[in-house]
Amino acid sequence: MKKPERELLGREVKRIKAVRNRDQKTKRKLSGFAIWARILAVGGPVILMSVVVATFVTPMLAIEQIRVVGNERIKASAVMGAMEELVGKPLTTVSQDQVAQLLSDFPLIETFALQAEPPHTLTVKVRERQPVVTLLRGGKNYLYDAAGVKISEAAAGDSYPYMRLAGDPTKDPKFETAVEVLLSLPVNTYKQVFSIEVSEQKTTRLVLKKTDIKVIWGNTEKALLKSEVLQSLIATGLKNNVTIDVSSPNAPVVTYPNY
Repeated sequence: MKKPERELLGREVKRIKAVRNRDQKTKRKLSGFAIWARILAVGGPVILMSVVVATFVTPMLAIEQIRVVGNERIKASAVMGAMEELVGKPLTTVSQDQVAQLLSDFPLIETFALQAEPPHTLTVKVRERQPVVTLLRGGKNYLYDAAGVKISEAAAGDSYPYMRLAGDPTKDPKFETAVEVLLSLPVNTYKQVFSIEVSEQKTTRLVLKKTDIKVIWGNTEKALLKSEVLQSLIATGLKNNVTIDVSSPNAPVVTYPNY
């Protein structure tokens, strides 16, 4: 064999060996990937199941503390006592419906929200019903919210408007009208109202504190304009016991006693 031929044959042998080496390396790499793929395929579900078990079964996220925020009239200790059975349960298993059932004996709670604070704290944010009017029931004054739900007995410092109502406030249209009028008032006007009365024709009359000024309010329309007219007339220095008719706010009428 001539020298050029031997050199050509040698180069070809080297090339074949190099290709074989690359193929072997590729196979080793592929084998490594295949091994990891098999490990993940077999171990993935096991790892996932371990996480689920740790979250829902083990005490890793078990409730140890219940916090109550947003309360004013309700005692936080009473709410925490009602939810005591949740202590020890995982945070992830507590539902809104479950807590609603536990808090069903608290009519003062209008709404609530839950906030999980891992690892062991559940915070309950409550929104209490806000008093709007005072009704006489069984010889005692009770505070009621806009929905007609009884909140509590009126305390000495409470000064919400009084209303005479014999029926069920949740079903009486006169109560609904009274609430609509009171909620439409600007805060400064609302605070001046001593009592409110609604006739069968849904005509509203107010009595103001201190001055004993009587206000014929009329229906629930144009509340802001009526309030502005009322405040303007009061600012003129009207005497006590006068009657102000703002049922037609563009043509108010002031009537003096014995006139």
